Amino acid sequence: MDIDIGAILQTALGAASDAVRKSAPQVEDYLREIAHGHEAAIRSLAEALARGDIDEATFNDEMDDEGRTLQAELQAVAVVTKAIAQRAVNAFRDALVDGITTAVKAAL
Repeated sequence: MDIDIGAILQTALGAASDAVRKSAPQVEDYLREIAHGHEAAIRSLAEALARGDIDEATFNDEMDDEGRTLQAELQAVAVVTKAIAQRAVNAFRDALVDGITTAVKAAL
């Protein structure tokens, strides 16, 4: 019985890549949304510092707050990324199982 594992692995890798490719734009869109959501606040802080409306210590405190908010929002990206990775693993495994099962049945 000769099973072309190389071809089956290529198919499995393709399935995993497709799963990632289909989901990755969601992550990029979410990151873009987060950045745009903070743009006005960051711009306002920078302008206030430049005008002298706030001192450097206040600016740094406010930027620390922005950083904590960004970090919390980016935690959601970690969850989405994990889900994408799981879909890729599932697609890879399913393609391997299907390919090997089909090859074995064809050889019998």
